[in-house]
Amino acid sequence: MPEPRDVPPDFPPEARAAFRAAMDLHAAGEIDAALEVAQAVVARWPEFGEALSYLGQTLVTRRRRFADGLAVLGRAVEASPADPYVLYSAGWCTEFVAEELRRPKRAHQPVDGDAARHYAAAKTLFLRALALDPDEKLRGDVEDMLSAISNATGEPWDGGMVERAAPRPR
Repeated sequence: MPEPRDVPPDFPPEARAAFRAAMDLHAAGEIDAALEVAQAVVARWPEFGEALSYLGQTLVTRRRRFADGLAVLGRAVEASPADPYVLYSAGWCTEFVAEELRRPKRAHQPVDGDAARHYAAAKTLFLRALALDPDEKLRGDVEDMLSAISNATGEPWDGGMVERAAPRPR
């Protein structure tokens, strides 16, 4: 579960406090309650990208509401297009959906498009996150996800022209 970062100055402290309440409920395993609080937060502050990101990610991964979650993540990206963490979360969830479409494991809410479409969308989100020059840890996570997509699709993500350093130990 991501840690909340600083809310942009145009969001009042009560927005951060409300979002923290949702995160605390999530950490306590009360996912339905966390979702309710997060939905109230984004209803009151519809441009709060980090809260939208959490809500979409939780809908996709915890409730398998793929179409709903991806729609909320799209709103998060629109609200915070320069936040590499929001772009990463949206990409990660889109790749998650692609994997489920490629190799279904459990029932989920239907979503438009096939695995190839979702892999391509995830790749675009990850490349946008990289273009924002994220911190080293996030950069490594983004590159790992791009490599996973490359392995699934057979298409290199860096054009095969960039030499990479050996993976860093984790």
